[in-house]
Amino acid sequence: MIKTALYKQIHLDIKERIMSEDLRPKDRVPSEQEIMDEYKVSKITVKNALSALVDEGLVIRIQGKGTFVAPQLPDTARIRSKSAPDKNVNNFVGFIVPTMKTRVIQQMVEHLEYFFREAGFHMVLRITRESSAEESRAIRELTESKIRGLIVFPTEDEKYNESLLRLSLDKYPFVFIDRFLRNIETYKVTSDNIGGAYETVSYLLGKGHRQIALISSENANTAIEDRTAGFERAYIAQGISIDKSLWCHVPLDILRSEKVLPYLKDFIAAHPQITAVFALTAEMTNLTYNAVRSVRTSSSAAPIELYSFDNPEIPGIPYVKQDEKKLAQSAAQLLVRQMEADYAPTQTVIPVKLVFSTQDAITE
Repeated sequence: MIKTALYKQIHLDIKERIMSEDLRPKDRVPSEQEIMDEYKVSKITVKNALSALVDEGLVIRIQGKGTFVAPQLPDTARIRSKSAPDKNVNNFVGFIVPTMKTRVIQQMVEHLEYFFREAGFHMVLRITRESSAEESRAIRELTESKIRGLIVFPTEDEKYNESLLRLSLDKYPFVFIDRFLRNIETYKVTSDNIGGAYETVSYLLGKGHRQIALISSENANTAIEDRTAGFERAYIAQGISIDKSLWCHVPLDILRSEKVLPYLKDFIAAHPQITAVFALTAEMTNLTYNAVRSVRTSSSAAPIELYSFDNPEIPGIPYVKQDEKKLAQSAAQLLVRQMEADYAPTQTVIPVKLVFSTQDAITE
């Protein structure tokens, strides 16, 4: 049997007291001498244990005063289950995603895995490839494997899914992240899609743009619906007439085919009055960028300012930045809360910001 080092035992014991709130933020941690007396260890062992706690951001050391619980604990400390998982409990949770192609989802996967691992859970990932049938299959297989809870990023078309409805009716612990189904009652964590679109279009209107195109995938899920609503609200708030002939919601069957680029080229060519475009996803931004370069460089039409919801990773393109870490943290917190039998469905909306680089943001 491998024994845990003495300093590590002390480190874990104090960490457990902080996690369980026996020691609260700003509380004084036992002194080095008190810990030495309690554990019958040397001063260097105690110093190593306290240093490990400092490295985790759980405590701070103040010269001449002692060691104190950090005023603000790191994210991982806040989501730990009260029913501390142990080796005799199934500590698996599931995360169902439609694809791994987008940077937003990649970041969510990374952050959720980290949060759950630090909280004592193992995360099982399933990819549905934007198929409702695969989504149902993933839900069935994961719940039958007795995982303790699910986080679901629904498919793009968000068709009625009986498996998701059954989870809600059974009050099975699960959380929608990013997109959700409006007719299913459960916990939801989304970005401020309406606010992000509203801020972006308001900014473009403030610059004098009036012929602003909206380019997006088909209006078939809550994220796109809310971003479209935010776009329209910006015009209404400023009392400016909106030209919805400049709205292009690309049907999903075209979006997933080789016809999508010609489709967008035709749209751009047919509307030479466009001076700015707000694309509602990073994928649509990249497609629009290529379409505009192809059409406008071969014509005398004015250049187009292109803005994106999510980072398209094209230099110089402003975009609405989502906080993937906060989305993941909130989803993890809500799932743990449900697994502790606290069921009170709610929607959490995470702020976004319009940025022109990785540092700069539009502010009022």
